[in-house]
Amino acid sequence: MKTFLRHFLAPTIAIVMAAPAGTASAQGPDPSSGLEAVLARSDPGVLSLEKQAEQAFLERRFQDSVLIYSSAASKAPDRSSLYLGRAMALEMLKRPKKAVEDYERALALDPDNYMAMEGLAGILEREGREIERAIALYRQALERDPRDEWKENLAVWIKMLESRLRPTESSLVALWKRGNEHALRGKVSEAIESYTKAIALNPLFYQAYFRRGLLRMEQGDLNAALKDMDATVGLSPELRGALIQRGGIHELMGNEERALEDFRRASEFDSRDPFTHYHYGRLSEKQGLYVEAWESYQQAIKLKPKPELRGRLQQRMDRLRGPVKSAMQQKLEIRKMLKELW
Repeated sequence: MKTFLRHFLAPTIAIVMAAPAGTASAQGPDPSSGLEAVLARSDPGVLSLEKQAEQAFLERRFQDSVLIYSSAASKAPDRSSLYLGRAMALEMLKRPKKAVEDYERALALDPDNYMAMEGLAGILEREGREIERAIALYRQALERDPRDEWKENLAVWIKMLESRLRPTESSLVALWKRGNEHALRGKVSEAIESYTKAIALNPLFYQAYFRRGLLRMEQGDLNAALKDMDATVGLSPELRGALIQRGGIHELMGNEERALEDFRRASEFDSRDPFTHYHYGRLSEKQGLYVEAWESYQQAIKLKPKPELRGRLQQRMDRLRGPVKSAMQQKLEIRKMLKELW
């Protein structure tokens, strides 16, 4: 599971400013002057120091960031954000013990500091110790973190950590594996049951919805399969397989417009798969959209499909030559007419 270090992949430091004159550059501190000497000479205020530390962090000058935060903390030892920032820099320097101390200090000064909760929980999770406390911290952060995307991440992490505390046979991973094993052996009902239990442990586990939906399609339960594919697409909107399967279900249920839209989205999200273009072209042809179908078949051919699919594509294109030529002629005539009107 990815941990709190994901905070560093997207800036979590709110203020971005150019480094003041005399501080270290993006290439590193000036070896001739020394960062401590620069700070001693300039004696900037706490807020200015904090901004410098944030900038150093964003420039990945983590050692400089630690030094500047330390200087600021000596001036304002009761400022929680200083210890949070220094802890994040210490993590990047692979000094988790010192980072834990600073996260603890940040929380002691500000019990509502949700980023300190997430950082401390991330270290505990990563080191595999105090899992129950990590869960508690993530839960507290979930109540306070205003970012919707992080609320989703926190909910997933909590579920995954809770599964670690359960007996192995009832953990999320064990249920997922058991479901796959049942499916391979043709035990469809048992597989569905395992996937259902996995979903109960983690409602955001889209893979379980997808596999359960496939099995329900095999059983002919299209309504239930459609619900599972809806859930899969809702959790992973660009998953080509789910869009193709949902499009197929819509087509079987007579909802061809929705099926066409799913096939179109699949061809956009995974333009390298000839099957997505084939299915979009096939249903476009069925809808009388001959030019769109022709273009989709052409795109599929360019992707060098396997001989069987290539044969099907070629047959369809041969059949479409007349209708496509007629449709193109109609388009030209319409354009000519509109030009004459203007």
